[in-house]
Amino acid sequence: MRCFVACWPDEATRARLDRAAHDAHQRHLRARRVHGGNLHLTLAFIGELPFASAHELVAALGGLSVEAFEWRIDHVGRFERARVLWAGGPPEPALVELAERVREELKTLRVRFDEKRFAAHVTLLRDLPPQRGHEPADLVVPIEPFTWPMREALLVVSERDAQGATVYRPLRSD
Repeated sequence: MRCFVACWPDEATRARLDRAAHDAHQRHLRARRVHGGNLHLTLAFIGELPFASAHELVAALGGLSVEAFEWRIDHVGRFERARVLWAGGPPEPALVELAERVREELKTLRVRFDEKRFAAHVTLLRDLPPQRGHEPADLVVPIEPFTWPMREALLVVSERDAQGATVYRPLRSD
């Protein structure tokens, strides 16, 4: 199973993120838009994980006590090397702590994951054309600030649907 640990948006947040992805795509038509149902905030990327380990991790994540908090999303940025456009905001201390706790739990369970520094962002577009010098101001993507209520970290499985498209499915312990 190809997996990662993420915060999964509620419907109101998903709608705001999907709108931001739509608006960004209108300005970058050659890029690939992330499907609204796949929008998420990755806390730790795992990759391949055996089925038994996945269910152990789901139970462990369900046992993490997370006090609800909000993350403010107020700008759009680019990762040039990865060729993605993302939405994000200031590194909310509770969010950084959640990512650290998730990563510690993965280490405790001896689950390998990508240990690069946590960067709080939601990918909106992929395969963004390279930026050439200073892009004109009309290619900057504005976003109206909003907050995302965070309540849990979930194990998410990456699958293919019947048409071959990638679909993300969160696994819950309930």
